[in-house]
Amino acid sequence: MKRRLAQVAAVVLCVGMVGTLAACGNSSSDSSGGDTAAADEEDLEPVTEEETADQEAAAAEEEDEGEASQAAASSGDMITVGMVYPATGALAGYGQGTEEMYSYAIDQINEQGGIEVDGEMKQLEIVFADSESDATKASEAANNLISSKGVQIMLTAKTADTTVPVAAACERAGIVCLSDDTPDEAWATSDYQYAFHAGFDTEHEMMCFSAMWDTATNGEGGTVAVMHATDTEGQTLSTAFLDYIPTLDGYEAYDPGAYTSGATDYTSIINNIKSEDCAIITGVMLTSDFGTFFSQLKSSGYMPKATLIGKATLFKSDVEACGADGLADKLCSEIWWTPDYPYNSSITGQTSQEIADAWIEVVPGFDYAPPTAGYDYANVEILYNVLKEAGTLDSDAIAECCETITFDTCIGPIDYNESHYSVQPIVTGQWHYEGNAEWSQTVIDTSQVEGLEPNGEFESY
Repeated sequence: MKRRLAQVAAVVLCVGMVGTLAACGNSSSDSSGGDTAAADEEDLEPVTEEETADQEAAAAEEEDEGEASQAAASSGDMITVGMVYPATGALAGYGQGTEEMYSYAIDQINEQGGIEVDGEMKQLEIVFADSESDATKASEAANNLISSKGVQIMLTAKTADTTVPVAAACERAGIVCLSDDTPDEAWATSDYQYAFHAGFDTEHEMMCFSAMWDTATNGEGGTVAVMHATDTEGQTLSTAFLDYIPTLDGYEAYDPGAYTSGATDYTSIINNIKSEDCAIITGVMLTSDFGTFFSQLKSSGYMPKATLIGKATLFKSDVEACGADGLADKLCSEIWWTPDYPYNSSITGQTSQEIADAWIEVVPGFDYAPPTAGYDYANVEILYNVLKEAGTLDSDAIAECCETITFDTCIGPIDYNESHYSVQPIVTGQWHYEGNAEWSQTVIDTSQVEGLEPNGEFESY
């Protein structure tokens, strides 16, 4: 009957407001206020007994559902899972389909009866929060989920701008945080107790990149320019790149200078790259930054033998956003996951292709499954395996479990190291412009994923 009481209160409030307005009107020399109120009263249609009965029935049903939900919560039959991701802002492209795919995987667990925790079978509910593509907002969102929504375990993903501040918030609160799809070194900025991560590390990313470089340069090597922003992720990864590249036979690393994200003029950086006659341009950039840089690079008349930028060109929407008329044609990119991966779901046994098909079905507006689709599903797989193995919601026990557990997922085996991250394999792809805003992507190197064959060869500019 709560809704009925609310309706009554609303009517009382409206009556009070009408009385107040009438009083104000009566205080003036215009005495027509009383006539207007009378006319309004005549226009009101009486509520029929049938309408009243319908309202009361609906209110009773809602009250029963609310009481049932409260009873479930109070009896501990539900595990509340938080998920922070960028639904809006510059990183919103990464967040596309997140809620649909996470919910899809959570539903699979619940349909199997849930997870046994502390001797009782429990269902999972997931509560989402928007980081707004901002590190401070990500931290605030995590804090709110913990303090206001009562989440018992946290999930997060979609670049270091989200995963790092959320992990820090969980550390302060003593809540286990499980994340994926951020480069490992960019995530591992602290000695975590309760946070665990799955992603590719710089060594495997460089292996992915260098396999293509060897093809582009005919094995001759050359100077590699490393593009990087002044933010935390840019600085962390550029250091790793600049340290790693000289370990490769025939390659030299070159830092053309850092830029501030959102910059509109890359002239000095491009001149530096030209002066060193760089054969390869690599690094990690936002799509918007890379689009501006690459357009100016092409206009300069200088082109390297190959360009492979992480983060900027993961999705079809990214390469389309880089510029008109296929500006990003033949750009290369790491591929975190594809429907062709030879890995299956640890929840249902579905193949990667079946998981991709599910993405297309549940996410509006997509006719293909992007690399994040597999990682979205896998993060719930990680939650499932960790809770099932730990058998408790005690954070210390879950963390201890994570330190020793190993299991398979659709993105490959999960095996956390002493720094609390698991290194995942990736492959190399190349984008091709088909005209009329149509893009395709071929996989040109699969050396890190046993059982996966390339479906294309590198093509030069």
